[in-house]
Amino acid sequence: MSPRPGRSTRLIALAILGFLGATLLTAAPAAANTAPRITKATISTWLPVKTEGIIQWTPAFSYAARDDQGVTGFQVQRKSAPWSTSPTRRAKMSAAGYVWRADGSSTWLYPSRTSVRGLLDPGAVDCFRVRAKDAAGLTSAWTGWRCAHAPMRAAETWSWCCQPNLITGLHLDGSADGPAVAYVSTRFGTQRSNGAYCAKGVRVRVFKGPGQGKMNVFLGSSKVGTVSAWSRTSGWKWVTVRRSTDACGRVRLVPLTKAPVQMTRNYMLY
Repeated sequence: MSPRPGRSTRLIALAILGFLGATLLTAAPAAANTAPRITKATISTWLPVKTEGIIQWTPAFSYAARDDQGVTGFQVQRKSAPWSTSPTRRAKMSAAGYVWRADGSSTWLYPSRTSVRGLLDPGAVDCFRVRAKDAAGLTSAWTGWRCAHAPMRAAETWSWCCQPNLITGLHLDGSADGPAVAYVSTRFGTQRSNGAYCAKGVRVRVFKGPGQGKMNVFLGSSKVGTVSAWSRTSGWKWVTVRRSTDACGRVRLVPLTKAPVQMTRNYMLY
């Protein structure tokens, strides 16, 4: 006596499902072979002011990754913008290049090397990004760029020999913040930087208070933004002005009021 058709169909279906289930269970471990994951990529963003010794910075870009197969190497890329001391030599961000092994044999650094260092002069910027490779040859995506910015004090940014609106030794809050401030007021006119830049903006430290004023910031002929130092309370504050695209030329501080804007230092933004 032959089995009924309905029962036969159910048996065949169950057999197929059992086979597929066994196949999926066998293949499951392959899914664990994934690309590495970057777990750390850090550098100090705003470097502190130096007033003694060699005025340079060597910030460390530190990184780490995790992977089920084991990380076998890192690739690190760097791009940088130098300090400009001349209005005819514009500082701009370089193209990205690889950090090589010490012997120059490969851009894939040994997995034991988990940091690289930059070298910055005042006003310079160093940017890094990293990716990792595992034993199976899979690579992670690049991280975003992480940038370190070296500060410029007022006397390093603005001419200290020929402009009356640089006042040395002025510490409005009683601290040793720096040897000078740039004093921007309609009494003295526009203040121009020593160097020229192709950048997006600046981050400036100004003294705020009831007797403080306002200025516009330009890169070349392009306006970057407005800085207001007026406040009901007195003290120091940071102000960032930035464009969406690069502008080129000397940084110009154009006073809008007789009341001054007094700036101790600044960072260039790219």
